[in-house]
Amino acid sequence: MKHFPFLFVLSLGVGLVVVGCKSDGGGGSTGTGGAMGTGGNATGGSPGTGGIATGGTTGTGGNATGGSIGTGGSATGGSTGTGGSATGGSGAGGTSGLTGSGGNGGSSAGGHGGGATGGAPGGTGGGATGTGGAAGSTTSACAYKLCEDFESGSVGALPNGWTAYNGYGSDAMKGVALANDQAHAGTMSLKSSSMTPGEERIQKSLAALGATATKHWGRIFYKVQSPAPKTSGGVYFHTTMVALEGTTENRIVDSVQNPDGAHQWLFNLPDDSCCTSSAYSWTFDASWHCAEWYVDVSAKSYRFFSDSTEVTSLAFTNNANAKMSSYTAIVVGSIFYQTPPSPFVLWLDDLALNDTQIGCK
Repeated sequence: MKHFPFLFVLSLGVGLVVVGCKSDGGGGSTGTGGAMGTGGNATGGSPGTGGIATGGTTGTGGNATGGSIGTGGSATGGSTGTGGSATGGSGAGGTSGLTGSGGNGGSSAGGHGGGATGGAPGGTGGGATGTGGAAGSTTSACAYKLCEDFESGSVGALPNGWTAYNGYGSDAMKGVALANDQAHAGTMSLKSSSMTPGEERIQKSLAALGATATKHWGRIFYKVQSPAPKTSGGVYFHTTMVALEGTTENRIVDSVQNPDGAHQWLFNLPDDSCCTSSAYSWTFDASWHCAEWYVDVSAKSYRFFSDSTEVTSLAFTNNANAKMSSYTAIVVGSIFYQTPPSPFVLWLDDLALNDTQIGCK
């Protein structure tokens, strides 16, 4: 049976508490909504473009007999080969993009987001004659309008290019940071962990995306620590993972978990006035999952996909009640509106925005 989480009464041992999804005006009329963060529109920097590896040219090989200096360099993101050093000469570290003379061109596959660091210097002198170098390969680190793999920054801090988006709770400046205990790819992800409603999230400006900001496809991978906490007393647990900020917040990756542990997806606003929700057909588990969305502000249109399958009950178009506007920022991280019995732990990774559908690649 489908449930709509509107208004619930929760007893948590500290008196009778009216539990709903907190709204801007001190609580919405229904139970699925929640307060907008008090952080306002994004002040973060322009989207990172990732570190594009330049790859290497084919090594020249050959038997250098004199004391010439090798021209080896490292391909960004990969190390050069050790072969092909000039006899009697020491290899000097060259510029990015050239393989050592006679050495193997380093593979320069782009990192998944952040800039790759340089490789090792060219071949050292006095070695055997080179056997010829293989051509270095190149892969673009970001094929989309915005990529974020959460690999840039320090564990325990916010990722580079992002700023805090404050929540409404008393502990609103805590609960989200880079972590290396889980990752969909690479070594880090964004982790939210808290028992406090209204926690801080992070935001990134969409100003550099132009028209893509208000008409785009988006994708993010998420993982919830298993077993996910369940509320008691018939309380439904509402968690927002991704939102777009304009004149109001559009919650585009948004879930409500029922007391049995199953959850639905929904498109939601802070005042609970709109819009769509699905059946309770999903559960949080220990695996990574993919969420995709499509928004078009001019057409007042929205679509949502879970693990590449469209949740058709969420789709709408020409819906003025969705209050879509020119989006200025994207906000990610867990914010919830009821108190769980144990920390709700969420990891997010590999965010991307583009003009065409990205898919769960």
